Amino acid sequence: MIVVVLIAAAVDSDVDHAVTGGFNVVVWIALIGGGLWLASKAYEKNKTTVAANAKSAKDKTLSERYSRATEWQRATREAKLPDARHPGPVQLSLGGSVREAVTGADRARRTVREVIAALPVRVSEEARAHAKVLRPPVERLCEAGRYFQEEEDEGRYNVWWGPERTGTRPTREVVGQVKDMFGWAAARRNLVSDIHPEAERLLATLTGALAQRFRDSLQTRYGRADDGSGIAVLPPGEWEALLGDLHAALVAVADGLAALPRPKLLPLMHRPHEARFKEHVSGEAMEQDLRGFIEDTAKLREAALTGPWPDQFGSGRKLDGGVLDGFLTEEIRRRLAKGTEGFEAVAQWSTDRIDAESLARGYLAYLTIALDYLTEVLGNMADYKRDSAPRSGHRIEIGGDVTHSNFILDSRVRDITTVLAPVAGRDDRLAEAIEALSAAVREDPGLPDDEREELLYHVKDIAEAAAEPGEKQKRGRAKLALSAVTEAAKTGAQLAQAVTAWHDVLSKMF
Repeated sequence: MIVVVLIAAAVDSDVDHAVTGGFNVVVWIALIGGGLWLASKAYEKNKTTVAANAKSAKDKTLSERYSRATEWQRATREAKLPDARHPGPVQLSLGGSVREAVTGADRARRTVREVIAALPVRVSEEARAHAKVLRPPVERLCEAGRYFQEEEDEGRYNVWWGPERTGTRPTREVVGQVKDMFGWAAARRNLVSDIHPEAERLLATLTGALAQRFRDSLQTRYGRADDGSGIAVLPPGEWEALLGDLHAALVAVADGLAALPRPKLLPLMHRPHEARFKEHVSGEAMEQDLRGFIEDTAKLREAALTGPWPDQFGSGRKLDGGVLDGFLTEEIRRRLAKGTEGFEAVAQWSTDRIDAESLARGYLAYLTIALDYLTEVLGNMADYKRDSAPRSGHRIEIGGDVTHSNFILDSRVRDITTVLAPVAGRDDRLAEAIEALSAAVREDPGLPDDEREELLYHVKDIAEAAAEPGEKQKRGRAKLALSAVTEAAKTGAQLAQAVTAWHDVLSKMF
């Protein structure tokens, strides 16, 4: 029909112009429609191509990430980090020779205190040196690193490596230093654990949660692939915070150790005045065994002072060689244990934990104290034999042990009065002062019962020095005894009053 219209229009010149215009419209419509159809076909084809290209690019990216992550994981497994180095023995700076330090029980007691007091001071210096390594800014201790984090497609169960991320990690050198620090803390804590509880408590802050936090941070976390150095890369700030916390902890430990008070002197213990052997134990055999043990130990002590460390001085050695086990009276062993408290810990020391000279000082000082006590026991064996013989008397037994009866305490007071007889005519005020101490020890309700007899022995030492003022050894022993009585006065009001009232008179003895 369109053709007919066009022919008619061509014949009719009047409508020529209109027909030509209509033809053009139709052509344009056809062209536009065809173009749109072609464009839609091209779009569909291009859309498919773009999607395919995008998928190919994503697959390529994921494949590359997978390859890199796998390579990083392999390198991480093969990476070897430095192990913690042994911190070496703690080095104490103590003046004088070892022989001087263990000459006599009194000097040995001071030596024990010096060694134990020097330990936290030296460990404090070591802690401060470690803290200096981690001084701020801690950022200087770290370096940049890269890692992949696993991600899951939303709504799906596919897990892929996400984009590469950046973080920080400590340098290899710093990791080695921090491992050394934790190894040092564990070694020093072990060294002081049984002899210096407060020092052990402070060092424990470096071997617990903080050490575990470092170990956890060092390992690559689940779902991560670090860049193969063997040291986990963490988001910026995490490693820096851990190292900052470690620095603060080291400073706190150093300050705490330096502020610890000096330990008290070991108490000056004397052998009990009375003691009994176990049933079927021969007094003569006991005396022979004790004398032999004292002689052998004295020889070993001298050998240690002049040559190699004797093998017999091992961690399992008993200071009495087990000889005192033949006594039924537990008090005779208790006093030795009290006067040598801490020996078991020192006996565990070795030269890879503390320097050889300090080890010798501590060990031989305890040995000297024990030998002095055992020599006293040996000197009183005749009385112990007499006590062990069947006889009647005022004696209380609980669980087989001879306790401190009023009879025994009164007997000690009478002994002091007897010793003071020559003093009374020469210096009445001094005699009165010592008698006041004796009475206060005997009657003070604030004193533990197991200390009364020991304190009366101290008062007797003071009395003997007063009776023989020219005896230098007795005067030295009396000075120690007065210190022990003064220390005990902290727990007894009546004794404290006597010590205060007569202090000026008693101090003139020295």
